[in-house]
Amino acid sequence: MRRAGCLPRLIWMRTFEDTYNPELAVEVVERLRFRWPDVVLTMGGQDRGWLGVVKKRIQILGLQSQVHLIGFMDKATKQKEFQRHDIYLSTTRVDNTPVSVVEAAAFGLPIVATSVGGIPYMLQDGETALLVQDDDPEAMASAVERLLIDPLLSTRLSVKGRSMAETYDWKCVRQDWERLFKDLGLF
Repeated sequence: MRRAGCLPRLIWMRTFEDTYNPELAVEVVERLRFRWPDVVLTMGGQDRGWLGVVKKRIQILGLQSQVHLIGFMDKATKQKEFQRHDIYLSTTRVDNTPVSVVEAAAFGLPIVATSVGGIPYMLQDGETALLVQDDDPEAMASAVERLLIDPLLSTRLSVKGRSMAETYDWKCVRQDWERLFKDLGLF
């Protein structure tokens, strides 16, 4: 799916634990809501002890009508929710190659992600995603605003992100492994 412009409909999908910094997504909504009063955030994932922290932060900031917690997302729910939203937030503090980012890109969602671990090797800032420093709600909110006001940027990230996701298809990965084994003389 190709996105042509964005509305302030954000989605976050990970496990509710400190490593994935779900509170950052809530903080982004808090910063966006005054300029973009129709901003909404849907958060999905399993609880690993951090859901209560997120619920409390939502309540303190008064974002109950703008942040929706939907629990674990099976395949059908992911498909439905990715189609209903326009921007994917990846707020992780550390990660290697997050499948959630590949899934979001496969649906053509422009991605705003923290530039941590292997993510900057996976995503190119300004080409396949917008990358921001870890735990910086101002920078992440500004990146989301860039997508909201620049439909050419959001379309480019959608198209190039989708192309990046296609490189993770088994057909492509298998060819890369076969080439590597052949180069090493193992195949």
